[in-house]
Formats: sequence, structure tokens, C-alpha cells
Amino acid sequence: MNTKSPVAQCVSRFPAVSASIAAARDWARACVQDFDGPPRQHRFVETAELLVSELVTNAIRHGTGSPVLRLTWNGRTLRIAVSDLSARWPRLRTADSAEPGGFGVRIVEQLTQRWGVTPHHAGKTVWAELSPHAPHPAH
Repeated sequence: MNTKSPVAQCVSRFPAVSASIAAARDWARACVQDFDGPPRQHRFVETAELLVSELVTNAIRHGTGSPVLRLTWNGRTLRIAVSDLSARWPRLRTADSAEPGGFGVRIVEQLTQRWGVTPHHAGKTVWAELSPHAPHPAH
């Protein structure tokens, strides 16, 4: 018998302005809280909000066009995906970098089970996967 968990999904496009970062966090919180099951745990929701903030910030600062945020819950994992029209991939900076800021990708790497970039003919999608059953660092 093959039983699949239903997949829940929310998608929204945000203007490429800094005010969209807070709007995306609020939207993501509401979306995740509407999903059934473990994603409604407080720490999980906070971690998802932080990841949304980092990914949307990167898309606005370094991408092109209005970012599209997609949250997908498959019953085990929350996938947070942000698409933009830029072909430029995010880069993981070293801890000894003299440049201010720029550590959003490191935060994403530390808080998720896995993350990556999927190229498209018109841009890319940066995604990160979060599981409520995996240990997360305190924040």
C-alpha cells in the first residue's frame, strides 16, 4: 500500500524593495501556521521566518526582478524556495572575510538540513529544506 502525505503549498511574489523582507516573513509565518502538523511548533516557525528573511534579502539585494517565494510542506520537510531573474548564484563566504555582512548563506547552511540552487532559463531558485524532527541550533 502506497500512501502519500498531502503536499501543502503557498506561493507569493513580492516587490523588489526592502519593505518586502518583513512582508515576506509575515506571509511565511501565516502560511506555515496554516500547514497541519509539526510545522506549527514555535521554534520551527521562527526558524522558517529567519530563513525566508535571508533568502528574500539575498534575492532583493543581489537578484533581478520581483522575488517569488514558495513554501512547500510534504508532511516531513518544509522547502523554502525563492526565485529571481538573476543568473548570479549566492556564495558562501569564509568566516575571515573582511567585507561587512554577506553571511546570509552561512546562516541558511547552519539552520537547514540542505540547501541549493536550481538554475532556470530566466534566473534561478535558491531553496532550503527544514525538518521539524532534525535538531536545530538555538537562536
